[in-house]
Amino acid sequence: MVKEAGVKKTRKSSGRWSWLLGAALAAGSIVASGCDSDGPLFVMSLQPVYTPLDLEADSRLNGMWSDKEEEVTFSFEQGTEEGKLNEYKLVVIEKDGGKQLSGEFEARVVRLGTTYFLDIYPESSKEGSDFYRLHFARAHTISRLEINQDSIQLEFMSASWLKAKIDEKSVDSASVEVDDALLLTGTTEEVRDLMYSHANDDKAFADPLLLEKRPVEERGQ
Repeated sequence: MVKEAGVKKTRKSSGRWSWLLGAALAAGSIVASGCDSDGPLFVMSLQPVYTPLDLEADSRLNGMWSDKEEEVTFSFEQGTEEGKLNEYKLVVIEKDGGKQLSGEFEARVVRLGTTYFLDIYPESSKEGSDFYRLHFARAHTISRLEINQDSIQLEFMSASWLKAKIDEKSVDSASVEVDDALLLTGTTEEVRDLMYSHANDDKAFADPLLLEKRPVEERGQ
């Protein structure tokens, strides 16, 4: 079970999580591309951060969670089938002006040492032909996880921090820039080592999202 932790102050989330919904379709064509922006916006991994022995479950995660502005909502539902108890179905909904975007994911709570993480993986896209979908690949998004009775905080690895560490050769992680992502291409063991080694570095996980639990009576509205 994820132990309770103090909640850090977070920035407003407005429009900052659209990339997560984009991952529901794909991480993008897996081709190294030049980026017109100042650098990658987020970190993703081709491989999961966990082995089966790293997985845990926490029933408190079940339910619907939203930011204060109710611009983004995460809904978790723990698996009930044999072999699925450590898996969650995750639906992410984001309001963008008058539009509402949604995506479905698999989510798993991962314990590395004394730190908990959330591994988020998009469901397969059902859109387009088989040939079209062959040109896309799903990828994992990994965040530190703090869970309390009435709130959860997801702290995503900072792409700017990681890129700077790779450039100065103080971190040795195989990666490639794809669209707006810094995509880790190493093995699960290498990704685990990266997350574990920097689990207590708040500069490494400097992209927080605080979500508060919605009362049951609000969920059907």
